[in-house]
Amino acid sequence: MISSPRLILRTLTAAEAERALDGPASDRPGFADGYPSTFATEVLRLVALYPATDHNLGGGMPDLGPWLVERRSDNAIIGTVSCARMTDPSAVTVGYDLAPSCWGEGYATEALTAVVAHLLSVPAVWRVCAEARADHLASRRVMEKSGLRWMRDEVVEHDGRDVKLAHYAIDRPGPL
Repeated sequence: MISSPRLILRTLTAAEAERALDGPASDRPGFADGYPSTFATEVLRLVALYPATDHNLGGGMPDLGPWLVERRSDNAIIGTVSCARMTDPSAVTVGYDLAPSCWGEGYATEALTAVVAHLLSVPAVWRVCAEARADHLASRRVMEKSGLRWMRDEVVEHDGRDVKLAHYAIDRPGPL
């Protein structure tokens, strides 16, 4: 679990993902209006099918998510933050998804800032990366406010179209 002033980020377990997808209505988490998104539903399905091996559930491995973003004021699930290892074992990439009804409230920045701090406290992690479409200015501001800095732009193919991505990263201070 990761905490911030207005949010609790709870590690999403396979059992919780199954409950959110297929459990009785009384047992499902309370989602914010317009949530879960299509992307978040896919994250829930993947976690339900393939439980993460990185959860610090007694095996000594660090918690690398994914996390459900819960608003403290009403316990509503307003988003998810996911993390994936990169080819460089000291780097991870993060992604986030927030209910549109919660945009513009600072929740994405608060959640990402808390996750970045958590990840940089993991001894094996020295770099946290994120990316967004270059024209998605709000997401780029979230990354910048969370301490990540722009590294480069890259054009990639997505669904048969060229898309320009902005890549951001933050390194843990000190030598590798």
